[in-house]
Amino acid sequence: MKVLASKLLLGICTLVLLTAFSMPLSVKLTDQYIDSYKSIAVSEMHRTGIPASIKLAQGILESDFGRSMLAVNARNHFGIKCGGDWVGDTFFIFDDDTDHEGTLIESCFRSYNSADESYIAHSDFLTNPSKKARYGFLFELATTDYVGWANGLRFAGYATDPSYPQKLISIIEKYKLYKFDEDIIAPSGNPIAQQENPRTENPVMVEKSKKERPSTWDNGQSGKMKTATINGLKMVYAAGGETIQRIALATGHRVSELLEYNEEIQSMDYMLAPGEIVYLERKKKNIEGEAQFHQIQKGETMYSVSQLYGIRLESLLAKNNLMADALPLEGQEISLVKQLNKNQTPKYRLVERFDSYVDLGSLR
Repeated sequence: MKVLASKLLLGICTLVLLTAFSMPLSVKLTDQYIDSYKSIAVSEMHRTGIPASIKLAQGILESDFGRSMLAVNARNHFGIKCGGDWVGDTFFIFDDDTDHEGTLIESCFRSYNSADESYIAHSDFLTNPSKKARYGFLFELATTDYVGWANGLRFAGYATDPSYPQKLISIIEKYKLYKFDEDIIAPSGNPIAQQENPRTENPVMVEKSKKERPSTWDNGQSGKMKTATINGLKMVYAAGGETIQRIALATGHRVSELLEYNEEIQSMDYMLAPGEIVYLERKKKNIEGEAQFHQIQKGETMYSVSQLYGIRLESLLAKNNLMADALPLEGQEISLVKQLNKNQTPKYRLVERFDSYVDLGSLR
């Protein structure tokens, strides 16, 4: 009995000690990471216009506070892979790449001399003029609008995780990272922000918009949402800045319905861009009208085409023998009606995504 009591007492003491030290260590780890990288995050915000809070939150999420294997061994805090133009040091680890037989193979990640280099590379990636069509619209947002940036990154395809914006926002608000943000306008170190109109408009959507915007109502923010019909379906042209939840309230729909009808919008807090189409009823499998094909223009995706014509994304992908992560090349013809043969499949490239290397699950 004495031996059992001693063991029990020892176990209780150990538990108390672990509990006592775990909280301070966790807080210390968080403070250390933020203190280590807040200066480079603020500096990059002034250089490029990316909010310091967003950059810090992404670094925290994707590197697990600098503890991930990639961060420790390659000073890579944002999970940036090598890509075709990388000539620096590399670090290989199993992630999500497969060979032609579907077997998991090691992925090539960039290796940096310091974490600061990783932070700068992250900025250069988002401000690369070749990616203007994907990320250019982000730089129209205020550098203090971390909610818009978080949702915008998800919309642009930076990450496939539907909860990615919520994770970033949670980190920013939990650790008050927004205190590092300042209102910066068109930094000289950002070639995208320096351009007069960083957002490219789809001429086809603009032309359709002129014909199909019969009614409006105040969205309670900075403009008016416009209702119309596409493919016989009721839809809304967003004024910009409103959320799916706001549109659901204004139109009398459930948020879950709108998320189902508009396949790539994953959150009720998702911030809509000006002119973005939101369907108020389920899209159709085929198009009603004379159009048979759509020619891909710069910046378009299969989802944007599905929204443009009111066709379900899965149906459009199936007609063209394409996977969800396929991005048709500019100028390719997309079938809107008939099923294409395999040899008629449009030429495409796989969408370049930089998902979080470390999946933290429910962030604590």
